[in-house]
Amino acid sequence: IIVLTALIAVNIALIAAILTQPVYRASARFSVSPNPTLVTGADVITSLEALDKRSIVVTYAEFLNSTRIYNETIAALQLTPADVIKYKHSTVVLPEANILALTVEGPDPQLVAILANSVGERAVAHIKDLYKVYDINLLDPAIPPITPVSPQPLRDGGLALVLGLILGS
Repeated sequence: IIVLTALIAVNIALIAAILTQPVYRASARFSVSPNPTLVTGADVITSLEALDKRSIVVTYAEFLNSTRIYNETIAALQLTPADVIKYKHSTVVLPEANILALTVEGPDPQLVAILANSVGERAVAHIKDLYKVYDINLLDPAIPPITPVSPQPLRDGGLALVLGLILGS
C-alpha cells in the first residue's frame, strides 16, 4: 500500500508537470545614481544621502511597474493585450542598494526577455524626462531563460513521493 500510494502520487505529479504550460522568468536590473552632469562636489554626498531615504528609488520602481508604460511597450512591440495575457511583470528594490530588478514572467522565454528590456527602456526614457537630478541606467539586460521556473518535475515528483510515502504509511 505504501509503495502503491507513493507511485500514484509521483505519477500524478509528473502528469501535472507535463500538462502544465512552462513559465519562464527574465530580469533586467537598473542602477540609480546622482546625475554627474548636474551634481558635483559636495552635492554628490548630499545626493547619495537622499538616495538612502529610498523614496527616489521606490518612485523609479513604480515607473517600472506602471501599467501605462507596460501597455505602451506592448503597443510599440505590435502585440495585443491578448498576446500578453499570461505575462506579468514586477519590480523590486534590492535591499541595501540603489538597484532595481524588473522581472517578467510568461510562457515564451524570448518574449519575457524582450518585454523586460523594452519596458525598462521605455520607463528609463520617461524617468529621464521628468527627473534630471538622478540617473537611472540599465545595469544588466534581461536574457532569454533556458529553463522554466515552473513546473519543476524533479522537485514536484520528489515532494509527491515523500507525501505518497507518508500518506501510504
